[in-house]
Amino acid sequence: MPEAYPTPSYAVNLWVTGDDLWIAFPGQGPQERGHSVRLPASVAGLQTAINILKERAVAPSLKLGYRGTPTQYELEQDKKYGAILAAMKEDAEAKRLNKTLAEMELAELGL
Repeated sequence: MPEAYPTPSYAVNLWVTGDDLWIAFPGQGPQERGHSVRLPASVAGLQTAINILKERAVAPSLKLGYRGTPTQYELEQDKKYGAILAAMKEDAEAKRLNKTLAEMELAELGL
């Protein structure tokens, strides 16, 4: 049986829910309160997650507010990430419009 690889102290949990890529940062310090941030489940979102993980590997501290442990607010203030969020919002609005149009056409056909 192979030896288990030890999980590094800077590891995070990642998961996808719908169109969102979530990163959960474990808690640090005496209270050990972690937090999560939401990124788009897209190439740009995954690239942002990879950049955060690279920062975590070399960060002097894994405490909240450092580059390797950003808050949702800090991500939203980032100009590049802000553009990603705007694109996500436009895409969601376009999907809602297309769904409404499709429902109207089906209703017109009696379906």
